[in-house]
Amino acid sequence: MAENRGQKAQARPGFTLIELLVVISVISILMSMLLPGLSAAREQGRNIHCRNNLKNLTYAWMMYATEYDDKLVSADTDWDVPPANHWVADGPVLPDNSQGGTEQALKRGVLWNYVGGNPEAYKCRSDGSDLLRSYAIARTMNGKTCNCEHDNIKPFRTLTEIEVAGNKMVFVDAASRAKWIEGSFCPVKDVSAVPPSWFRRCSRNITARHHGGCNLSFADGHCEYFKYK
Repeated sequence: MAENRGQKAQARPGFTLIELLVVISVISILMSMLLPGLSAAREQGRNIHCRNNLKNLTYAWMMYATEYDDKLVSADTDWDVPPANHWVADGPVLPDNSQGGTEQALKRGVLWNYVGGNPEAYKCRSDGSDLLRSYAIARTMNGKTCNCEHDNIKPFRTLTEIEVAGNKMVFVDAASRAKWIEGSFCPVKDVSAVPPSWFRRCSRNITARHHGGCNLSFADGHCEYFKYK
């Protein structure tokens, strides 16, 4: 009886080559259908994390003004020129500047303690560059103007100067092809031009790393995602 059972077991047929290929094809089709969804879900998670970063930075920005007689932090990053309350302290874009783009630049900024000394608050997870910082502050929020013919931006210097705070941009997703994002953020060359043209340079650029859009925070503390048309 044992021998007969062994013979029956050996007689069981396996997968044919065609059946195996069909199974592999079905699995491949299912994977191709699922992977885009998984990728989109992953990016959505990174997008939410980025907005949380901007909220934390904006709350820190507001707390600083509350504690320092309503004065806004400097939106610029050049610690070698007044005022001394730069939100990060990368310094000027010079070859001998060893602080720019480092964690030391974040630590020497006035918002470092307000975000709990957490370097991850400055970095977007969708930012695949080597930069430690993925954000910039709008020039209108206590940034310095270039005093040129087309610079018609009038920066706010205190928190109470800002009217309709829910419409006033503070932090923005930014990018740089240099070692750090330089200075305050001004997205257009001339805000009164029709249509306005993008202001692009090596060390400060607009970005669309979140599925063709970017995250912004506003002076009332809320954050939104905007997709470019």
